[in-house]
Amino acid sequence: MGNAGYEPLQKVRKDLKVAWYRCPVEHSRLRELMRPSDLQGWLQAGGHLGVAIVTGAATVYFFHQGLWFSFTVALFCHGTVATFFKGIAAHELGHGTVFRTKSLNRLFLRLYSIISWHNIHEYAMSHTYHHRYTLHPRGDREVLLPQHSKTGILYFLQLFTFNVFGGLFTSGCIPIVKGTIQTAFGGFGTSVLPKEWSEALYSAHPEERRHAVRWARLILFFHCGVMAVAAITQLWALP
Repeated sequence: MGNAGYEPLQKVRKDLKVAWYRCPVEHSRLRELMRPSDLQGWLQAGGHLGVAIVTGAATVYFFHQGLWFSFTVALFCHGTVATFFKGIAAHELGHGTVFRTKSLNRLFLRLYSIISWHNIHEYAMSHTYHHRYTLHPRGDREVLLPQHSKTGILYFLQLFTFNVFGGLFTSGCIPIVKGTIQTAFGGFGTSVLPKEWSEALYSAHPEERRHAVRWARLILFFHCGVMAVAAITQLWALP
């Protein structure tokens, strides 16, 4: 048995066969519904990024002009747009079906992920198991039931301002940065996954661990570079 009483995932893949219900949809119709489109991909992924660039530029401009009310409004708008980079944009791009052209999927996935501190390799491993064994804890511990959300005023305040500690389905700043650093130094970071689940996945797929470590290091290098540029140019609102 592995950590927390769970058996190794190598054994789970051999033994656990979930009897899923299959909706009676014709294959031709299903393929039609699932057909990706470069145009829709550009409108959705490109449009999302474009709005973030506009709100980000407005935030930096108002900050350096000393227009503090406008800066506050622009910052709130920018934060609202950018908060969906990690959990929504990178998630859907990770399925590889947003764009018809696979290279565009990969480009936007990496662009969104490096900006939002999202480790695509850790998440891809976990999400594969999640779709194969959804809500069966032997093979899916990305989502464990029951789920309980915090309801305190301070929790909701940070969701609408600056998400420091995170919560249910929300990644806080401190856990993300801490987990990324842990992964970058070869540990089992918790920026994306719980520690036990991360250890179980890496034990079953040691080759993917190297990819996750390299990506975590690239994230740190990128964001340290942004802070260095901000310090050199005095664009303090840039980070």
